[in-house]
Amino acid sequence: MAVRPLYIATNNLDSPFIKEDITFKWVKGQSYKQKCLRRESLHEEIVKKYDKTKLLEISTKSDKELGVKLSALKLLLYYCKEIKTVEEIYQKSKVYDNNNHITLFKYKDIEFPNYPIGMYYDYLYMCALYQHNDLREELFNYDYFTDIEFNPNKSKNTQARAAAIFKTLEYNNETRSLLLHMKDFQDYYKATCNKYI
Repeated sequence: MAVRPLYIATNNLDSPFIKEDITFKWVKGQSYKQKCLRRESLHEEIVKKYDKTKLLEISTKSDKELGVKLSALKLLLYYCKEIKTVEEIYQKSKVYDNNNHITLFKYKDIEFPNYPIGMYYDYLYMCALYQHNDLREELFNYDYFTDIEFNPNKSKNTQARAAAIFKTLEYNNETRSLLLHMKDFQDYYKATCNKYI
């Protein structure tokens, strides 16, 4: 058995997402097929409680084309005449101290804090999603998000959490004011920093 999180969009700005740990039968192996079977096992448990039509896996192992397109490895962010995936920009932004700890993030001479953990990743992801109207509109049909590639014991960032937050912001017409441009990160930080758990 294994445990992985389900992220739920609340449509409530005071608490933009709920994280619920789901216990499911683990499928061993690292092949694409085995990872897809893991996803199916996770989703089998989720649909016992939630509407399957509102559930979206966001990763390259998704059973839906939208979920694959929304993977941070595929989703493109356009900024300062540069086009890169969210994952590329996130990795490129890391700034380390002498002990190899991330102290902050820096991209195109804009500095972003490393705290709260996960906020910068979520912001990058949502800025990219904001630029893709077609994906944004499709995402609005979903409320429950998973990322089978995400292991909370090894990482703090997941596109599933970012998608849930984005859905809540979009529902409340807050995406434009908070995600209009990457340099406006301070507005997003002020509005959401106390909502990370």
